[in-house]
Amino acid sequence: MPDRSINQDLLRRSPFFVSAGEAAMSALLRPSFTQQLPRGAVMFEQDENPDFLHLLLSGSVGLAARDEAGAETVVEIFGAGELFLAPAAILRLPYLASGTALTDVRVLMIPADVFRTAIGQDGALARATTELLARHWRLMVDQVVDLKLRSADRRIARFLARRIREEAGAGSAELPEPRGAIAARLGMTPETLSRTLNSMEAEGVLRLSAKRIDVPDREKLLQRGRR
Repeated sequence: MPDRSINQDLLRRSPFFVSAGEAAMSALLRPSFTQQLPRGAVMFEQDENPDFLHLLLSGSVGLAARDEAGAETVVEIFGAGELFLAPAAILRLPYLASGTALTDVRVLMIPADVFRTAIGQDGALARATTELLARHWRLMVDQVVDLKLRSADRRIARFLARRIREEAGAGSAELPEPRGAIAARLGMTPETLSRTLNSMEAEGVLRLSAKRIDVPDREKLLQRGRR
């Protein structure tokens, strides 16, 4: 793999490999490979059996679920550093959602059988996998609470705030994904998302641009969402 050193630099910043350590990272890199995929590429399909785990090195991926009638919606968006849909690979069960590149992406493809063997042999990797599954479980519960209990304003404010470092207190929330995908992830129509963002801009809590939203005061944004 000619870009192995670049991959290792990127992977060292991944929360998963920070926890798993250098030995696990090196062992998993040896049989793995990277793919460059354009925006719109389908990485895997719902109900497909997993041959790989996917660790996103750059870009954004949307997980989209489809019902029996063919209606589809984005249920989650993952960014760089995330290893996703590990349960399907670990349990040898079909994917519950499809994965689509929302931007140009670069992804590390880890063979599922290699990963299953490794977590049985490497305690640090097993702990990192447990932490990953726990984070994703909390993410799922938080999303359910979002959809059932929080207003559109609150959902948008929290989504943007997660893309700004808390300690910075202000910054730009990068939004390279299509607004329609973001709206679906937040459980609202694109029109509701646009209308709410425009209202927030009119109140001075954010400034809109094509691919990012500037937030002069992160806490003020969150307070606006609590109204």
